[in-house]
Amino acid sequence: MVLIENLIKTYGEGQNKVEALKGIDLHIEKGEIFGIIGLSGAGKSSLVRCINLLEKPTSGSIKIDGLEIMNLSKKELRQERKKIGMVFQHFNLLMNSTIYENVAFPMKIDKKPKEYIKKRVEELLDLVGLLDKKDMYPSMLSGGQKQRVGIARAIANSPSIIVCDEATSALDPETTQSILNLLKDINKKLGITIIIITHEMDVVKQICNKVAILEKGKIAEYGLVSDIFINPKTDIAKSFFDSVDVKLENDIYQKALDGKGIVIKAIFIGEKSTAPYISRMISTYNVEVSILLGNIQHMDDNLVGTLVIKITGADEDIKKSIEYLKQNEVIVEEVSY
Repeated sequence: MVLIENLIKTYGEGQNKVEALKGIDLHIEKGEIFGIIGLSGAGKSSLVRCINLLEKPTSGSIKIDGLEIMNLSKKELRQERKKIGMVFQHFNLLMNSTIYENVAFPMKIDKKPKEYIKKRVEELLDLVGLLDKKDMYPSMLSGGQKQRVGIARAIANSPSIIVCDEATSALDPETTQSILNLLKDINKKLGITIIIITHEMDVVKQICNKVAILEKGKIAEYGLVSDIFINPKTDIAKSFFDSVDVKLENDIYQKALDGKGIVIKAIFIGEKSTAPYISRMISTYNVEVSILLGNIQHMDDNLVGTLVIKITGADEDIKKSIEYLKQNEVIVEEVSY
């Protein structure tokens, strides 16, 4: 568990003083995949460096599994850092060392026995699907393969936490998906807490249970990914989720809005995403429905279905049909462009 309370980090003094973090409070449960998202300059990098104490916070508290790490001596801190694995955007591999040697490196630093290192490296490379590449060098691997090596190295000393700092930003969409699947698999098999630092909401949506949205050194919103997706309360949250929400071209909306009827966005959570509410609504309330766009997404172990539809019919029937959806806990939002 990671418990952060009133974390403040400032750089410089006087007129040059910059407040990077302005009272951050976070509670990350053991075994969670937790997303921290924000635009450039929001404070993400400062927060990462404070969590592993590469930067000492100006004030506040950081507890990992109940231990206040800000009070540790240098020797104690070196031991505590072994519990936090780091996965970087640009891999940070040793380019003149083999894949085997890269994964073995943190264990050699920790003075583990050679036989233990050999067994552990082979286990880890098998886990990330690169055992057959152990004698190759990083320059011989693709970006996705390099990141797999980075992940294997990050968990070499059996940390309780992995911090992924923009770990997929340098990868193409297909490779990003494979890396996210690997992280989910590691989380499930090993129970490691994973903290994802990113500026991409699509990454958060695909892998995280909870998310904190950072803006100008403060937490703008914090909670379950699906809850914030359904009901974002701040402009920054709305802007992030707008970037991954279903969209139609403006001219299609205009054509759909011409004439009678109403265009709505309906959000279905969990089992409701596969229930036949629309067909029942059509047969019960004598309305016609045109489906303009829709999808089903996975968020924090929930299915979230989104439909943009046009409903036509008598005004009273349209009103009753929308009320029917709301009574069945479908979230309805009228679309107007």
